Amino acid sequence: MNGYVLIDFPLGKTEFIIFRPPRKSLTDRIVLTLNKTKIYESSRIKYLGLILDPRLTWKEHINELSKKLGRSVGMLYKTRHFCPTPILKSLYYSIFNSHVSYGIPVWGYADQIYIKKIIHAQKKAIRAITFSKYREHSTPLLKRLEILKIQDLLYLRTASLLWDLNKGNLPSSLSSYFTRANSIHEQNTRFAKSGNLKVCKDFNSFQSIAIKIFNDLNNKQSFSASNKKAFLDKIKLDFISNY
Repeated sequence: MNGYVLIDFPLGKTEFIIFRPPRKSLTDRIVLTLNKTKIYESSRIKYLGLILDPRLTWKEHINELSKKLGRSVGMLYKTRHFCPTPILKSLYYSIFNSHVSYGIPVWGYADQIYIKKIIHAQKKAIRAITFSKYREHSTPLLKRLEILKIQDLLYLRTASLLWDLNKGNLPSSLSSYFTRANSIHEQNTRFAKSGNLKVCKDFNSFQSIAIKIFNDLNNKQSFSASNKKAFLDKIKLDFISNY
């Protein structure tokens, strides 16, 4: 074999994508050849249920998600005349919230121009469940149903990852993005003693946002909860009580 490993896979389903900065373009089109079969660059690739685009704007993923949520809202409108509110709420979590929750710490920090589509879809779903008017304010409805807003669900799912980070259960591929302040400060400063994470300079990145959330939760001693469920339940209750 001379050190080579032969892998049998269908070339017709093989794709590749080149990630690039937001304002940078490639002047040449790259074509790969494998076993005399040409493979062309794709403008979008689906990986583990998430749709990646070359600039990681998540526009393509959110567009597809919006279509799924639109169908879910339609189902809620069709079934609401035959089911009581608790059943409709359960249906919401099954056919709507499950789609939104999947991978939200990854795509949820996209530009607000895209996220607004998801927020709008949620408002439609909540109004369907509660038989509310088209323009009725959604916050009191969410409070009544004890359902989190999209941005608060994003915070909650990110906090879930950070609980695992704090307990040492996060995979090294993710935990390597974060550094405890006490591991870099030679002096025993108040910030180092707090157990907070080192602040990141890239203020718009997931890393920076996650660090802010971690430090906020750590300063509130939220990580002292007895278990992960109690930790997440407390965060959710705090959000809903402030609606």
